[in-house]
Amino acid sequence: MPDLSFSIPTDVRFGLDVLNRIAAVVSQYGERVLLVTEAILYEGKVIDRIQALFEKKGIQYIVFDEVVPHATSKVVDEGVNLARSSRAEIIVGLGGVRTLSVAKCIAMVSPGEVDMDEYLSGVQPGGESLAYISIPTTCRDPFLLVDEYLLTDGRDRSAKIGRTQRRITKAVIVDPKLTITLPPKYTATTLMDTLLVAVEGYLSSRSSFLSDTFLLRACELIGKIIDPLVNQPDDLRVRMNASMAGLLASLGLTISKAGVGTALAYAINGSFMVPKSWVSSIMLPHVMEFYSGIASEKLTAVARYLGEAVDDAAPVEGAARAVEAVRRIIGSMALPTRLRDFDLNLDDMVDIAGIARNFDMMNYLPRSISAEDLYELVKSAY
Repeated sequence: MPDLSFSIPTDVRFGLDVLNRIAAVVSQYGERVLLVTEAILYEGKVIDRIQALFEKKGIQYIVFDEVVPHATSKVVDEGVNLARSSRAEIIVGLGGVRTLSVAKCIAMVSPGEVDMDEYLSGVQPGGESLAYISIPTTCRDPFLLVDEYLLTDGRDRSAKIGRTQRRITKAVIVDPKLTITLPPKYTATTLMDTLLVAVEGYLSSRSSFLSDTFLLRACELIGKIIDPLVNQPDDLRVRMNASMAGLLASLGLTISKAGVGTALAYAINGSFMVPKSWVSSIMLPHVMEFYSGIASEKLTAVARYLGEAVDDAAPVEGAARAVEAVRRIIGSMALPTRLRDFDLNLDDMVDIAGIARNFDMMNYLPRSISAEDLYELVKSAY
């Protein structure tokens, strides 16, 4: 087991209606806010609610709602220009994983003179960032508590993961009520996305007793809420447990790393604009099968936390039951099971394998893997 290094200086607020504290949290870092969000959130009046809270506290704000689905690094440049011209002191991100990464990048880039393309080309951030506060509206964000971002490079649509200044995220506000705005099917895929990173983090060579505690508890919560999610998608207890699982997975990933399925999902999403959570749902059982020969004991533990009876099963059988459990979950939620369902061309997957192989998380897999292995894994899911 590697040495354990663990530090989370971020102020984390979790609970129903904890969003009401946003103005008090923001006021610790200044008075001028750029709220980076998605226009679709006007429909649930989430943006209106935050505006009202800011106005009540006397906080000056500008709303930047230009983060559209499949947005690229170009939207970061637009946000940076607005942050600089308005002399923003705080960036608040409100939305899904893509929007939160865009907001974090705006906080990273705005104080300096380096543009986003230079960071994507390898320049490392220096100096101070603007204060960044994250408000996720889905039940998961693998980058929530780490100094990293996920962005699609606007120059070639390749997915990139980069580092920000240390301790850029000052606060995280996780209000499970915000996830009610998501359609049930999309909520189901985000839950499977959470399960993928939890399983991969548990299998990673970076894992430790502490990350295992977080990640296996996330798996257990997911196993318990599948049926309620299918039958009662608007039940707040379901949304609470889903958000709790996502937060636990994010805590685990401050120590451990996601893996091959996540890398492939990022690469496919960036290049072909297929929703990442849908790709993750498809990849999960194939990733588990790929590692069943060398991580059977750990996969047996996953099966147990998903509610499978494996106490008398040999490790290989336990691993097989874990895969069966995941396939059963995917079937119960009527999610896609093949990449071909998204009209992807298998020939294009060779380049996808190359992109995925360059992510840092690929250095912490339970076994070494080549670009050819990645391609074979994609083929199995095609």
